[in-house]
Amino acid sequence: MSRIKCLIIDDEPHAAGILESYIGELDALEHVGTFYEAIDALMYLQRNKIDLLFLDVMLPKVTGDAFLKMLPCRPRVIYLSTRKKKWKPGDDGHIMGCLRKPVAFNDFMTVIDRYFAAIPPAMRRSIQRRRKRPVADRGPFIYLFSDKSIVKVFTQEVLYIEGVKHYSKITTTEGEIIIHQGLAAIEGQFAGKGFMRIHRALIVSVCKVTGVGESTIQIGTHILPVSRPYRGKIRQEIHTGLRSV
Repeated sequence: MSRIKCLIIDDEPHAAGILESYIGELDALEHVGTFYEAIDALMYLQRNKIDLLFLDVMLPKVTGDAFLKMLPCRPRVIYLSTRKKKWKPGDDGHIMGCLRKPVAFNDFMTVIDRYFAAIPPAMRRSIQRRRKRPVADRGPFIYLFSDKSIVKVFTQEVLYIEGVKHYSKITTTEGEIIIHQGLAAIEGQFAGKGFMRIHRALIVSVCKVTGVGESTIQIGTHILPVSRPYRGKIRQEIHTGLRSV
């Protein structure tokens, strides 16, 4: 089975790590490397051929457009940008689109489908586009930054999140995950997913709460404090959940 050789050029390790994870989700794609500097990427591309390039529109010292003009052999390109930018098909058939960072998986799949539609039919038939099947379906997930790597966190497995100085500790049904970001920095990624703050340093999964006391809640064997401003809200959430059962 043929595979699409993908290269990432982005000076933001966090954004590049998310793309690496997405590429790893598809059998058809092969991640051949990530570069944070344009000159290193240029030297690689002078010696190696790739099929699909994920390219930051604004690299240090050079724009994405200027970088493409230096390439001896131009692959198909998906631009990456921190700004919301509408992309319209133009005369350049090598440009597949522009993804806004941090890239959402649905947006990633949309532009990958556009790539498959653009390649020759013979090549398309030789590629298996199936998404890799996980060992078990663990439900929705998000990617978070931990030290120099990206970790996949399955939201249905999270019990609670604790802010500890400049990092956060996520307690799940499988163990603990240390995230090198403060609680405020990651709170928005759990918004609307059944989580709520009960303390300045604690966010909990409401559906995992097994008991409510005067100033505490219980999640399994974990007893967690509830600050006074949040006590009424947590009781309301629990009662709402009970009424919906």
